[in-house]
Amino acid sequence: MEVNEKKKTKPTERYRVYLTTHKGLVRDNNEDNFTINNVSKKLEYKNVSFVSEHDAPVLAAVFDGMGGESRGEYASYISARIAKGLYNAIKDCTDVPMDELVANYVQSANNEIRNYLEENRCRTGGSTVVAAVLKNEIIYPFSLGDSRMYLLRAAKLSQISKDQTLAMKKVEANIYTMEEAEQSVDSHKLTSFLGVDYYRQGLAPQFYEPVVMQKSDKLLLCSDGLYDELSKDKIQEIIIKNPENPTLELVRAALNNGGNDNVTCALIERVQ
Repeated sequence: MEVNEKKKTKPTERYRVYLTTHKGLVRDNNEDNFTINNVSKKLEYKNVSFVSEHDAPVLAAVFDGMGGESRGEYASYISARIAKGLYNAIKDCTDVPMDELVANYVQSANNEIRNYLEENRCRTGGSTVVAAVLKNEIIYPFSLGDSRMYLLRAAKLSQISKDQTLAMKKVEANIYTMEEAEQSVDSHKLTSFLGVDYYRQGLAPQFYEPVVMQKSDKLLLCSDGLYDELSKDKIQEIIIKNPENPTLELVRAALNNGGNDNVTCALIERVQ
């Protein structure tokens, strides 16, 4: 007698993403950008906010452009556009190590930013990146610059990323304490970012230890326009108190505190 057995399938791994970006109250343009899988901000958009759901794998990234005038805006736009290719590679190239895919993305983004700057006779310019790939219930984080990643677990917010700044270099050299570094003029002097590799010799991203994504966890990626205006405790409080649209409330709070810079944040939670 034949017995038909139902094939056991693994439950779908699904994530909800909240994204808000705003030009702030001082600047005319928004040099921040983002990539959520195949979606990023168009150049003409100043403010964007949405909520979306995605099956794994998910790529979430936040970019903060620098260089003045339109250079920073284009640098972050280039970085976000090329990150869509990273997302497609993560989906399609299942036999290629994650760190290799990320390293290829970082060098491609750096090279295209350098090409753009050279074509426009600009030496300086670039973009930060803080990003996470969520796949097989694991967070794979990486960054360049001072955009940050935090994990909210058991009602406690912890920073995953490490600022690549002169201030942090001085902390490592025991010149600054962490408190002194946060107040220092060196706190936003970047030591690495997309576009810093002038001669295309090789730019290494900062990788962090992969983290298991628990169902109650919330992962926050943000530009410095958020954490310069809000303390870590305040960010934590807002996320906990506003489960329906935390990034919208985070940005509103940053604007109410001055809104001196562009501000962008993406929050990811596992829903299945």
